[in-house]
Amino acid sequence: MVTPYYPPSVGGIERFVARLSENLKSRGIGVRVLTGTHFGRVAQGDGVVQIPTRLTIMGNPLIPGLVDAIGEEECDVVHAHDEHAFTSNTVAYARARNKRPFLLHCHGSYTGGSPLWRLFVYTYMKTLGSYTLTRSDLSVALSPSEAEILKRFGGRNIRIIPNAVDPSELDTKADPSLFRSRRQVGGRKLVLFVGRLIRVKGVHLLPRIASLFNSTSEDVCFAVVGDGPMREALKRSSKRMGLRNMVITGRVSQEELSSAYAAADVVLAPSQSEGMPAVVLEALIFRKPVVATRLPTLVDYFAQTCRFVEPGDIHGYARAVRETLKNPPPESALTEVERLVTARFNWARVTDEIVNAYRELTQREEVTRPQ
Repeated sequence: MVTPYYPPSVGGIERFVARLSENLKSRGIGVRVLTGTHFGRVAQGDGVVQIPTRLTIMGNPLIPGLVDAIGEEECDVVHAHDEHAFTSNTVAYARARNKRPFLLHCHGSYTGGSPLWRLFVYTYMKTLGSYTLTRSDLSVALSPSEAEILKRFGGRNIRIIPNAVDPSELDTKADPSLFRSRRQVGGRKLVLFVGRLIRVKGVHLLPRIASLFNSTSEDVCFAVVGDGPMREALKRSSKRMGLRNMVITGRVSQEELSSAYAAADVVLAPSQSEGMPAVVLEALIFRKPVVATRLPTLVDYFAQTCRFVEPGDIHGYARAVRETLKNPPPESALTEVERLVTARFNWARVTDEIVNAYRELTQREEVTRPQ
């Protein structure tokens, strides 16, 4: 397993790789994770090898030692995560030397973001991204729309495997009054944001969206649950704008997180560029209406129950929140999508599909290997 980041770094890919590794090991599949040194030290005994990072560009680590490290590993499949990562490019380069089957796991993030990010993604996918896709033996896309995007850049032999959540980690019967009383929400309508407080999650937009509900005539509270480097800036913005309707909680316990979801009237996910936000899957497990950025992965699966907004459209998010509070999806639709998430986006099924991809690659390798 090759990844640009791994815990203790905090992020979606990190969590996915760590959980997938645990699941594979529990099935008797040996896993070695190769990553860099740019984010801190990994706990000993995790089966993780950290190779010196020589440079990071826009948060993207360059780890040239990966080429030799991959060659030294006795493995059946090399599984690289993130099509935008230099680490995946390095695996593609090493593929010609070590001849081991290469699975490229694509995690999305093709739309939205700053103009600089969009320019980076387009230029990258036309060059290094295409190079990496065409050298992979099999690629994983999160959704049908993402698979079509990958094909435009040379992707082939694509399997659609979405992200996963663990419903057992969430208490869908949690008491909503715990969060409402502890955070002084009271009987107001609650718009909930859950996630790491970083720009790509749309955190910088939250005070401006909340300010459009700050009049006394609209009894709406915005709760921001999570931590990250933008927490203090978020507090300053809220204070400067005189917001009386925003609560910033920081990190909370699993019990309070479940209570927050249970208490929410709308879950807001204004990510600027992302693959498949876990918060959306979690909200739908709680049968909560969602307002989210128009991401291809979400539109593919949840067009009937979510309201979508173009990236960065402050008034669009506010309008969608108002419409959802006034006319939420019918309970029958939310129940149906909760069943979909539980059945399609669970870790057991996702792990099964990845193991099947490994099996396909190793069987193909046995057929083509010279006798």
